[in-house]
Amino acid sequence: MSITFTKSANGEATCSYNSIRLHSAYNPSREAERFVQNVNCDFNPKYILLTGAALSYCAGYFKKYFPSAILCAIQFSEDFKPAEKLWNKTFYTTQNEIPLSEQIYSYMGEEGVVSCFFTAWQPSEKAFPKENEYAWKQIKNAVIKSRNVLATRSFFAKRWVRNAMRFCMFLKRTCILKKGSSPIVICASGPSLKTSLPYLSKYRDRFFLIAVSSALYPLVNNSIIPDLCISTDGGYWAKHHLSHALVNNYDIPIALSPESACYAQIMHEHKIMPLSYGDGISETFMHDFKIPSMPAYRNGTVSGTAAQFALSVTDGNIFFCGLDLAPANGYPHTQPNELEVFNKTSDNRIKNLETRIYPSSRPSSALNIYKSWFSSSNFDKRLFRLSDNFRFNNSLGKIQDVDWNFFEMNTHDASKLKPEFYSSENNIGYKESYTKIKYIVESNIHNKNWIREAVPADYIVYERCAGMDSESEAAKKVHSDMQTFYKDIMRTFSKERQS
Repeated sequence: MSITFTKSANGEATCSYNSIRLHSAYNPSREAERFVQNVNCDFNPKYILLTGAALSYCAGYFKKYFPSAILCAIQFSEDFKPAEKLWNKTFYTTQNEIPLSEQIYSYMGEEGVVSCFFTAWQPSEKAFPKENEYAWKQIKNAVIKSRNVLATRSFFAKRWVRNAMRFCMFLKRTCILKKGSSPIVICASGPSLKTSLPYLSKYRDRFFLIAVSSALYPLVNNSIIPDLCISTDGGYWAKHHLSHALVNNYDIPIALSPESACYAQIMHEHKIMPLSYGDGISETFMHDFKIPSMPAYRNGTVSGTAAQFALSVTDGNIFFCGLDLAPANGYPHTQPNELEVFNKTSDNRIKNLETRIYPSSRPSSALNIYKSWFSSSNFDKRLFRLSDNFRFNNSLGKIQDVDWNFFEMNTHDASKLKPEFYSSENNIGYKESYTKIKYIVESNIHNKNWIREAVPADYIVYERCAGMDSESEAAKKVHSDMQTFYKDIMRTFSKERQS
């Protein structure tokens, strides 16, 4: 049944669906103003999102009473497209190619989602119960994801900054890439990588090979030497994946974001390709140390950063091996794996191998997030998932699954140039670097962008309190926590410098 549009008593448009009125039959504008006036929002919202906005009479009044907010709507029918111009952004429950939660998160970001005021136009709730239920479920998913991301940022903030300080301290040999036109193969470490190892050797001269850090060990163990290894994880265990490059002394350039965890010896002895996200505390260090870098995009998984990076350094196609993003029966990674080598030393009769790897066979919220990102992203039909006819448990949206016959037929052109490395040296000594790092930190400890990254939860609370009675208390909390942040990172960094 379609939506019925009529005129109200005051001449304004009104409508109904399934005999349920979505707006007043007498004065829709006045009805909308009363609704907005009665909205109970006890914070200063960065975004406002109204579900079931219909003819959107509320939009103008939200703009009047919340002038600084970015106004968004979720529509339950595309019949209301003419009202799009009244909002900063309109989402539709009818457009399900990309999950609505991902659309909301992509537009607002985690800080925007937790600073958004969500409310519903009640007549639409009754008229479109299924669409309304779907919309609020997706809003819940976006909020949960945003809170998880902010919790991660808060937990790792000090570690990421310390990593960036160490990055500037120990970096000696840097390199960047000149764009090419050849195919690029990226290897992640999912179980499907094993099927491709013989073909990676067979066709090695046809492509530029990038290994994410967890795939480095199985590749070099099979005498397949990547052109570049990439690591963006700031956690302690990420360093172990890179240790194989150090122990075996392969001269493999390593692409690192400043926040990445890496052994000082690797940064000192190996060629490092600095990756710049273009924002945050690490960008201040990169700029002030005049470190040459390649642009990259921040992503929850190194595979996402690697995919976008590869697209930026070639005009050719990108083929991804080992991108399973699904639970695994058995080892979650192609063997050998650096963490497995480390973890198996703790196996015993009670806590055995099967018990340890069992969780990898169960659904994972992290894998679902990564899968959703790949499935919803636009790669201009240049990104393919490559294996030797591996039976994947999922699909990745518009990313086509192809085999090595497809690869062989589409990579004949030997005239395609691989991306080319250019190297440089960093001759700043440790003592000079330490003095410079200390000055940078002291000069920026009250910088708004530093506060936002160092204590994101405090920063969001302060923004939500702007212009309210609780603003001064929130400001004191920010100041106090930034002082603690400064003392903690300098104390730890000084210990690492002396060790």
